Formats: sequence, structure tokens, C-alpha cells
Amino acid sequence: MAGKWNPLLIAVVGIAMLISSLYFYYNWKHGAYMKIEGTLLLPINFNEKEIGKHAGIYQIFSLKWISDKPYFSDIRYEKYAFPIIKGETLICVVKDKETGCYAIIKVKNGQINQLMNSENEIRFPVVSDDLNTIWYLQNGENSSLNSLWKYNRTTGEKKKIFDDHISLSSSILVSPDGSIILTQNSPKVDGYSRIIRIFPTGEINVLLSQSNSPAWYEEGKSIIYRDIKKQINKYDLETGEIINLGSDDRWWMYSPVVSPDKKNLLITEYALIQIFGGERDRCLKVISIDGRVERKIKFLEDGLKPWRSEAIWIK
Repeated sequence: MAGKWNPLLIAVVGIAMLISSLYFYYNWKHGAYMKIEGTLLLPINFNEKEIGKHAGIYQIFSLKWISDKPYFSDIRYEKYAFPIIKGETLICVVKDKETGCYAIIKVKNGQINQLMNSENEIRFPVVSDDLNTIWYLQNGENSSLNSLWKYNRTTGEKKKIFDDHISLSSSILVSPDGSIILTQNSPKVDGYSRIIRIFPTGEINVLLSQSNSPAWYEEGKSIIYRDIKKQINKYDLETGEIINLGSDDRWWMYSPVVSPDKKNLLITEYALIQIFGGERDRCLKVISIDGRVERKIKFLEDGLKPWRSEAIWIK
């Protein structure tokens, strides 16, 4: 009699093991076992009238919860973007409620000082350590003439460096030698973007063809980027060596942010949420650097959409 039940018992155990394996795989794939270190500083631009919370720069701890009190917020500003930490100083882009103008400000010990201002939106600023030089992107009169600017705070001079099909979806990186790395879109509709390097002399080199989304892997030494085949690669600026780290089929809207331990990336994914009609939505995700595992930042309030992965990762 017992022998007749053996096949059934074996089947039940097998199904149980299969379910357990699928459960483990699902949790692994969606980041349940990811070890994520550090804290994110993320601009969150709440609709203050509807939600009752102030827009500002917020802290996200271990991707599990967001602080109720902003890291920085001021009633004079209605929009925050591109936070930078330099020692004990916070630098970020803000939009003034009264004038509608944009500014880069620094905040230290509760004191707010303006570094520069502009009537047009300021994107992806890079500020020198002495705070005297600022590189940034701005929209041109048409989408093909987005401009790279350099602002000298000592002289007050704003100088246009480059304006040939710059991508506004990609960070600019300033190397120790003063050269600037950015993504240049193709002028052709069916063309491919490329990563270029602009030297202080005006010389322009193509670092990587059919590639985009550069970000510092080791600042000043190597970058991480993705190529046309959606391979995640590391490029050594000194040797030109390319090392493949993995691949990722997600749709990156902007350059990623590399975690302090170099194991994960923060990305803004442009995800299809409506098959018919093509409506898309943005969501923030942390993915393993090989692209195999992800964890979506789910606890942000309903209706709050991240505009870009403008966050910075601090230890």
C-alpha cells in the first residue's frame, strides 16, 4: 500500500521544491537579497498643495524608507535638482518661486549662498572644488543645439564651449585635465549616439562610438557606460581598455549613478505601462552592476514621478 503512495509523494515533493525555487528566483531577481550600502540624496518635487509636503532634497536609507524631514528645503524654492556634496557643503539647482529663475546654490551650516543664476533651466552642473568654475548644459533654441557652458565665478564670464547635438539625457563629466566627456546624439534620425571628449584646446575625440550614458566609475580614471548592444562596460581613460561588466535590456533615460562599493547602479527606467497608445512611465531602480538583479524604489508616494536619476550616493 505504501508503495502506491510513493509516486504521489515524490510528485508533491517535486512540486514543492519547484515552487520554492521559483519563489527564491523571483525574490533574487527583484533584489530581496541585494546588499545595498550607503544613503541616497534624491530631489523630490512634491506638489505641495496636494500632498502637503515640502519639495526638497531627501535622504533614502538602504532603499527601505525615506526621511520625513528633508535634508534641505527652503520656502523660497519650488523645484530642486542635481545635488552635489563637497565636504560639508551641499550644492544643488533650485527654481525660485517668485522669479521663476533657476540658480545653483550652496548650503553649509544653514547658510545659503548663490553661485550662479539663469533664466533657463540648468542641467547636469559640475562644480570645481574651489567653487569658482561651473560647467553645465542648457537647452538651445532647438533640440539639436543644446549647449555646454562654462561659468567663471571670478570674472563673471559665461562661455559657450560646444553646441553640436548634445544629449540632455546624459551627464557631463569633467576630468582632472579639464577635458569634458559627454554624449553626442547623431544628426541622423536612425543614427547612433557616441561618447566624445572635448579638451581645453578645443580638440574633440570620439571615445566610444554607438554608446551613451557615461558616468564615473572611478572619478577621473574610468567611466561606466552602455553600448548599442546594451552591454554595460567600463572604459579606462588612460589605457583605453574596455571591460564588460554585464548587460541590461531596461530602457535607461539618463546616466546611472554608481554605488560607493561599485556593486550597484541607480537608474531611471522608462517603462512601458500601456501597450496600446504607448504611454510610458518613469521609475527609479537599483540594479546590480551586471544588470541581472533589480530593486524598484516602491515607497515613494503615489503620483510622484522621478524626473531623472539626479540622486547622489553617499557613504
